[in-house]
Amino acid sequence: MARQRVAVLGGGMAGLTSAYHLSRTQALRDRYEVTVYQMGWRLGGKVASGRDELGRNLEHGLHVWFGCYENTFQLLQEVYAARPPQPGSPFQVWTDVVKPQNFTAIGMPTEAGWTYVPVEWPTNDGTPGDGRLFPTPWEIVTELLSLMRVIVQRLELALGATAAPRPAQTIFDRLGHALRAAVHIDQPTAASVLADAITQSSPSTLAIAAEHWAISLGSDPLRLGVEHPQDVVALFDNVRQSFAQHLADRTLAPIVRLMLEAVEVFGGSLRGMVQDLLLPDHPLMAIDDMDFRKWLLQHGTDPRVVSESSIIRMVYDTAFLYIDGDPARPNGAAGVVLGGCLRLVGTYKGAVLWLLQGGMGECVIAPLYEALLRAGVTFRFFHKVTGLDLSEDGSEIAAVRIAQQADVPGGAYCPTFMQKGISCWRSEPDWDQLRDGAALKARAVNFESQWCPEPPVATTTLAKGADFDTVVLAIALGAYKPLNADPSMCQALIDQKGPFADFVQNLGIVPSLALQLWTSASDAQLGWTQAKPAAVAGPEPLNIWADMSQVAAVEGWPAGSVPKGVHYLTGTYPTMLYMRPASASQTPAEASAEVRQIARTFLTTQAQAQWPLASTGSSFDWSLLFDPRNQTGEQRLNAQYWRANVDPTECTVGSPFGTTRFRLPPDGSGFANLVLAGEATLQGFNASCVEGAVMSGMAAARAITGEPLTIIGYDFQSRRPAEFLL
Repeated sequence: MARQRVAVLGGGMAGLTSAYHLSRTQALRDRYEVTVYQMGWRLGGKVASGRDELGRNLEHGLHVWFGCYENTFQLLQEVYAARPPQPGSPFQVWTDVVKPQNFTAIGMPTEAGWTYVPVEWPTNDGTPGDGRLFPTPWEIVTELLSLMRVIVQRLELALGATAAPRPAQTIFDRLGHALRAAVHIDQPTAASVLADAITQSSPSTLAIAAEHWAISLGSDPLRLGVEHPQDVVALFDNVRQSFAQHLADRTLAPIVRLMLEAVEVFGGSLRGMVQDLLLPDHPLMAIDDMDFRKWLLQHGTDPRVVSESSIIRMVYDTAFLYIDGDPARPNGAAGVVLGGCLRLVGTYKGAVLWLLQGGMGECVIAPLYEALLRAGVTFRFFHKVTGLDLSEDGSEIAAVRIAQQADVPGGAYCPTFMQKGISCWRSEPDWDQLRDGAALKARAVNFESQWCPEPPVATTTLAKGADFDTVVLAIALGAYKPLNADPSMCQALIDQKGPFADFVQNLGIVPSLALQLWTSASDAQLGWTQAKPAAVAGPEPLNIWADMSQVAAVEGWPAGSVPKGVHYLTGTYPTMLYMRPASASQTPAEASAEVRQIARTFLTTQAQAQWPLASTGSSFDWSLLFDPRNQTGEQRLNAQYWRANVDPTECTVGSPFGTTRFRLPPDGSGFANLVLAGEATLQGFNASCVEGAVMSGMAAARAITGEPLTIIGYDFQSRRPAEFLL
């Protein structure tokens, strides 16, 4: 029996994941012949990385993994478990690749300038990717109430004993009933909690009572009646009210302010969850037609906290929830934001954050690429898709038009090389493998850019029945979203004016920027006094920052000449450059120059918050930047790496309110043999993240094979609360 031919268009995380789950077993390999068509010289899409001539790892941005990325960790574990031993490589097993990061620094503006508030996340005994049963939304709420109880106890210590408003007696009556009905809470503890709540009415005893009450309801908060979750909300509202007088006090220590804001935001979120989702049995998507901040205001959250809190900025920063990358235009669908918070804080395993120990390309993409090669997947590099054509009746893809960007005389292009025992990608093509490679290098041809003026060396057309049976469209949305007068590669599909057209036209994309700094000084020598940071909500636009010094150990530095510090910074990029037509070939250079200026401004005016010993007033000590060429002054900045992610394929997909309804599931393109894959599709986060891309790739493979494939959390955003109990 002939194998079904699947053409995967795009080698980002979603495309590679779909290829993996189409070739994971011998039975699948006997059924499917998979070919991946990739523009340029490397795989990974927005998580691609590569080594430069110095052996440094260059990223598209900072990629922090979260402990709730169940499917991504599972994929990583499977790939490394099946990988042959790698002599001399520091990456032998998956635990070599990502390690827990328990410390977060959250930026906060003060009258004296920016400061970073230290947050140490609690750990648990879970292992991400272990496939353990996914909790229900209410079980997540109980986890968060446990966290709130700790915060409330610390607030009492910081602010002194505070009397909470006394709840109504009916609440205490039902609280006692709930605790007595609990079979997994010992009765002496329950009786003690209830007695303390009744007699003391302090914020901490009420928080403890709310936590135990929520736990006693188990996975089904309505099992004792709708009034019970409502009264848990009312009880926690009493806790909120006891601290309300302090919310406007800007003389409090930043850590105290942050905890107050956390209690306030959680209280508003809890009330909204019960009223808008739990009681009417609505999924998170039901509130996606409203911005998260407006939704919080509707549920009584303090307006000043909503507009100014670092808690809110942290959420929007993490998911790049800014229209056109502009921090002055935050916009995030309420269900997307709330669901993301519930997943990140309420379902993590091991640690909230995990940091890669090397480049994303070499730690994840190269091993996955090698696994796919062993499975018989074929790769066509330098193959840029220029158009999808429909059959005469418009029901399916009849042809895929491709421009071959470069000629490889030696046959198949070999994209990776070994350095320090690590299989690495290059930050530029291996020019020696390309025909006229020296001339292409001299012209600085960038095959990954839509603004590349280099003409193709050849064109070809893939035909249905001869070259493919099914197409997986795993190219980034920006590549086929109409942004100007240039025709879209999917114009024929958009012209059908169906769900696919609505999907493409209504979802927006967000440009970003990145900065990598190598320093000759450690964190302490730069003046950072806290633990190794992974920071968020700092000064815009480089508001996300992590110390990635562990990467220096696996880079290509000669012995005795290794930088003491490596820092990755990223954020959204407020610009409209991504909308320029393909003929505007000057765009990448213009964007790069602007981002360099942003980097300079950051170092001279904003870096004091994290590196006070690196600056004096507006003067930055440029000698602290590691430069193998030993340039002087500001020229040492040129030895660092900055990146403007303005190419439409490199922009992330936004999640503004009112747009979730237009997201399509992978099997919902409307065309018989076209399956979608990518972060823009309907998935468990409905936001840009590597886990969303992995889930989408898995769903695409499932749609093709028709076989059961468990995707943890895939329907989290679309599932009704009652459905979690099935």
